[in-house]
Amino acid sequence: MSVLTKVLVVLLTVSSIALSMLVVAAFSQQDNWRKSATDWEATALAAQAKERAAVANAAIEQQRALAQSKTDSGKIAALQADLTAREAKIKELELAVADAQNKLSKEQSQVTSLADENKILLAGLNKEKDFAARLAQRNSELERGNIDLTDRVKELTTSVDMARAQVRALQQQIASMDDAARAGAGGLTAATQIPGGSGIVEGGLPSVQPVAGQFVAAPIRGQVKSVKDNLASISIGSADGVVPGMTFLIYRRGVGEGGKPQYLGTLKVTRVTANESGGTIEQAEGDIRPGDLARDEASFAMRG
Repeated sequence: MSVLTKVLVVLLTVSSIALSMLVVAAFSQQDNWRKSATDWEATALAAQAKERAAVANAAIEQQRALAQSKTDSGKIAALQADLTAREAKIKELELAVADAQNKLSKEQSQVTSLADENKILLAGLNKEKDFAARLAQRNSELERGNIDLTDRVKELTTSVDMARAQVRALQQQIASMDDAARAGAGGLTAATQIPGGSGIVEGGLPSVQPVAGQFVAAPIRGQVKSVKDNLASISIGSADGVVPGMTFLIYRRGVGEGGKPQYLGTLKVTRVTANESGGTIEQAEGDIRPGDLARDEASFAMRG
């Protein structure tokens, strides 16, 4: 029994006793005190019955309260255990979130670093592309220069062969002169024709005339710089030997090794500066564009 129940029972007992005493005192003054006592006894018994019923009800309520308290305590313990588990889970999740944030920060740093490296690689790649383009252009220029040098070597070789032919001709003339000098009895006159020679001996010395076709002028080469309608300019001028009135053949280099050049037309020079010439396009047989090649017509004609 709880303290409250015990206090209640004591109060009920005391109040019953006090009531009984009051009733006894009241009924003692009456004539019919037996009846009053009987009534009091009945009242007392009723009060005791009520008291026992109240005590029983209080015990029942106490048992119910204890059972409910035990149930609530179990629920509270379960809730506390669940709360503890949830708090532990929350801590685990917080740790996992912190770890994920750290990993994310590291990955973001790596992504930033990779992006910077990618930019550096792209910049290097662009530089390599530019360098490769310059190398390709330089290679193309060297190939054109090599072709021009090859043509120049061929021309110089032809010139050397012609010079050797001239030397042989001069040696033959000298040999003829020696034979004529040994064969003459009284010496040569002031003007004697040497048989088989190509010059006239005057005062005992031969005057050698150059053989036609034995000298080839060096070609003058350039490129087309601009074209507008039937007017064009080339990248060579008076510093290269160009004079007004000269005619240049315009052609395009053949595709591939050993490709045949494509003849496009002729250019009649009308104006000349130190490093550039311009004129009128004549006998156009193709689409002349900047970058096409130009060579003086005279070197082709003298080449044979």
